[in-house]
Amino acid sequence: MKKVLLVNWDSYPNVMSGGVYSWEKTLVESMTDYEFTVINLLSNPNVNGKFTVPPHVKQVIDLPLFGSNRYEEFYTDKNRPLLDKIARTKDHIIVEEFMPLYRKFLASIFSNNCDPAELSQIVYRLHRFLSVYDSKKCLEHTLAWETFLDQLECDPLYREMTMREALTAFQIVQRNMQILSLEVPRVDLVHCSLAWFPAMIAVSAKIEHDCPIIITEHGVAFRELLLYYNAFLRDEPSNIFWKLFSANVVRTVYSMADVIAPVCYANAKWEESLGAEPSKIKVIYNGVDATKFRPLDLKREDTRPTVACIGRVDVFKDIVNLIQSIRYVKDRVPDIQCLIYGASTDLEYSLRCVNMVSALGLQGNIRFMGKVKDPEIAYNAADVIVVSSITEGFPFAVIEAMACGKGIVATDVGGIREALEGCGLLVRSSHPQELANAIVQLLQDENLRSRLGAAALERARKGFTIEQSLGQYREQYKRLTEAQQSRAPVAKEEVAAAQ
Repeated sequence: MKKVLLVNWDSYPNVMSGGVYSWEKTLVESMTDYEFTVINLLSNPNVNGKFTVPPHVKQVIDLPLFGSNRYEEFYTDKNRPLLDKIARTKDHIIVEEFMPLYRKFLASIFSNNCDPAELSQIVYRLHRFLSVYDSKKCLEHTLAWETFLDQLECDPLYREMTMREALTAFQIVQRNMQILSLEVPRVDLVHCSLAWFPAMIAVSAKIEHDCPIIITEHGVAFRELLLYYNAFLRDEPSNIFWKLFSANVVRTVYSMADVIAPVCYANAKWEESLGAEPSKIKVIYNGVDATKFRPLDLKREDTRPTVACIGRVDVFKDIVNLIQSIRYVKDRVPDIQCLIYGASTDLEYSLRCVNMVSALGLQGNIRFMGKVKDPEIAYNAADVIVVSSITEGFPFAVIEAMACGKGIVATDVGGIREALEGCGLLVRSSHPQELANAIVQLLQDENLRSRLGAAALERARKGFTIEQSLGQYREQYKRLTEAQQSRAPVAKEEVAAAQ
């Protein structure tokens, strides 16, 4: 049985929500003829640790980004005792062996002219070192901070970063580098669910085991990082620093990938602009289970005009925009009902949404329904489905609604236009008046709603089924593993000698 290493962040099997989780769960459970090891980088070490995985998932390695100082404190590796690792990490080892590597890593990843091939080799050498020695002692050594500051001082812009921003950058880099301490299992294929720092372990796996890499980006990591930086960073040198750092990581991951499988062509354009070779890109659309997501004849007790939003309550879904739009809708459809389904991990943003409902006097029009257990019923119980996001890949909420034959209003971001192609109404993101106008148009024009819903249903059945999506992944798995098997194996000693 061929072995696959699945690398992700805040997703399967611990974080049981969102489109990436649904995709990974379906992918893994369907590929029963492959043996999986899952690495999951966790932003919150207190997330669900009780989960059920199928028998062909042989190992789940959880690595907390925060909370624990060593991943071994969270995930016990009986074959590599932690105390032995700590004991062998002597001060002279850190000074003489780790620091030169660390300095090269920072110089490369901070560079305006970063060479992805060179950075890949440095990352692998760091991985080899940190799999033997204690990452905590190395990265918390006084010289690590001093080396980081020295590197910032080399750039006339970065040296203008505030001490707070510099310390935050150091800590984030420090925490992310923990993933390089993982021992990489021997596998035939690595599948990454994003092109960001967690995928650096995939780079190490490829060099160490000569195995191919496939990357599936649901939302382009670099695009979403830009949105994050613009929203939260007010310090211009820090903002530029993080954009360059992120671009260098992403380009390095792309350079090492054998196949880049974005979920839409909109993502592919971003990837090409970031240096991904067009020949590597193979778009694989998300797919839905047409036996589950289909038109249902439901008896609705509440006959009010109803719109529904099925997703998550977070800033990227721009629920604030939806709430504001409902205030405009109410002027023309006074009894409008908006049902917002989805969990949230952002308390501050959730409270902002709740408070806005009260401030706009919409308590009788908007309800937060929490995590949805039967999304197919939620779709079918609404007259119109709304997607108000500021960024998307190829969202399940859209193609699931299409498969249910619903009228859809969505913001024109990511791959939504590709999905709908005239089968729904598109509006600009963060324009609540435009969103409101489109919602009212569909609510008040039953013929238009029915026509668009029928067209969406037909399009979903032809192009966005789970069988089609999984078939294309299976084809890539087969092609890549067979190509890897046909190549002459690269001995570890040869790889090490090349460093």
